[in-house]
Amino acid sequence: MVRVEILSGRERRRFWSDAQKLAILDEVLSSGLGVAMVARRHDVSPQQVYGWRRNFYREAPPEPAMAIVPVTLVDTVEPKQCPKPASEKPTRAARASRVEIRCLNGRVVIVEAGLDAAELKTLIRSVEDA
Repeated sequence: MVRVEILSGRERRRFWSDAQKLAILDEVLSSGLGVAMVARRHDVSPQQVYGWRRNFYREAPPEPAMAIVPVTLVDTVEPKQCPKPASEKPTRAARASRVEIRCLNGRVVIVEAGLDAAELKTLIRSVEDA
């Protein structure tokens, strides 16, 4: 006796070319819709779309957007002290400004704004070399 199986539904195993996968991934990024909505539109499971994204990024990780920003170091000037009226409540002192620096290796350095330029340069070099 021979067993015969008849499939009446649509075949679920499909082949997607790299161009089709990239087009779907691009739609996820550019449309602002969620992965589930775009996957439903293309009759693909969201897990499949996540898998494609993981595989493509593993092969060629996206380049971080680099920008060159002009920086000018200025000496800090102490604000002129004005006498406060006696009726005014004392206020909390303003926190010193901080500067966030993103290094080439992806590390982030947060320093006080008044740090000496030579010290800052040494600090950045040591963080990038680490």
